[in-house]
Amino acid sequence: MFTSLRHVVWIIAIVMLQGCVGLGAWTLGTRSESSDHPKIDHTRGAVDLRHSETTDVPLKTATDLQTHWGKPDEIESREDGREEWIYKTDGLRWSGMVLYIVIVPLPAMIPVGSQYVSFLIHDGQVERATRGDWAFKAGAYCGFFGMVYGGLGCGTGTFEEKESLTHAQGVS
Repeated sequence: MFTSLRHVVWIIAIVMLQGCVGLGAWTLGTRSESSDHPKIDHTRGAVDLRHSETTDVPLKTATDLQTHWGKPDEIESREDGREEWIYKTDGLRWSGMVLYIVIVPLPAMIPVGSQYVSFLIHDGQVERATRGDWAFKAGAYCGFFGMVYGGLGCGTGTFEEKESLTHAQGVS
């Protein structure tokens, strides 16, 4: 009876593993991406930097931006006559490392600032948008990481490499 109960507990534990068993370490840091032709939505914080080559751009001027998004959290004047308007969005930017030992993730992260969207304004027009948030930067793993890496094995790499390879293959 006791042996059967032990087997049942092991089966339940294995089913609840969420697809990852092994060792791994991933670093986190700040990521920013910019676009000279952003698609800025009426909702504060909603900006599309990747698929912005459409004719339907809701907000193009600084006046429109301030009408819909409100006053910026910060305004930085530049020597060339441009201004950078910074809007903080929900969430923190994190930096640090996540260790994964057998089935337990051990985060060692600290907040390093807020996520934000900034706009470069010149002559009342939005010239450029930049989004700053956090992302996994690089990592190494060995084990079964079915949900993350698709199976059993070991490897290293950066997440930028994986993202650029995905975009080069036309997958989004």
